[in-house]
Amino acid sequence: MGLLDYFRRPPPIATFADVEDFLDSRTAFLVQKTVYEYARARSGVLSSKLFKEPAFIAALDECRWRNFPIGLGYIVQMVEATLRPDAADRTAALANGLLAASRGVMSRYPVPSGFADDFWAISHTEIAEHLARAQLAPPKSIKDIPVDTVQMFFDNLPIHESLRVHDYTLIKAHLSSNLCRLYEEFIARTDCPAIADTIIEGPPPVAVPHVGRS
Repeated sequence: MGLLDYFRRPPPIATFADVEDFLDSRTAFLVQKTVYEYARARSGVLSSKLFKEPAFIAALDECRWRNFPIGLGYIVQMVEATLRPDAADRTAALANGLLAASRGVMSRYPVPSGFADDFWAISHTEIAEHLARAQLAPPKSIKDIPVDTVQMFFDNLPIHESLRVHDYTLIKAHLSSNLCRLYEEFIARTDCPAIADTIIEGPPPVAVPHVGRS
């Protein structure tokens, strides 16, 4: 990356593929930033040693994957809450489009090693259920989106429960502040009415290669 790249604005989110890329990359940011910063803070001066231990590295990796669908659900709900006013009477189609995008994100990754074969399928169902419940009420404040499932995220952290017993509020605050940061980025990069239409239309059809006669 050159020096000028630091001063360039990120490209607009203008296509369905852009939406998938945003969901994917920002979920990774949200999860990893929250988990890694917390683990470093909790382990203190021992963090540099701890982060080299194979057992802890494995625990971090498991935590990252178990929390990825939870974080993805947060980003999906954030986008839905932001775009709902532009969807008008098409909120169900907006939800379906976002679920298609989240399914596309999960399809990019194999089932993590040691996880159940239906991990991604169950994750998709849970995201759909949380989104359906969210649409039954007015859009939440962005900072409040993690509230319903932050306990699940917290329980997956790779720090012994005896050492993190008082840290629930800290994790909730981290998730809320980072999600608000991602909301600001989404707004800055998006023509909301246009991208709402794009999501409602759904993913473009997959091109079927033409097979000529031999």
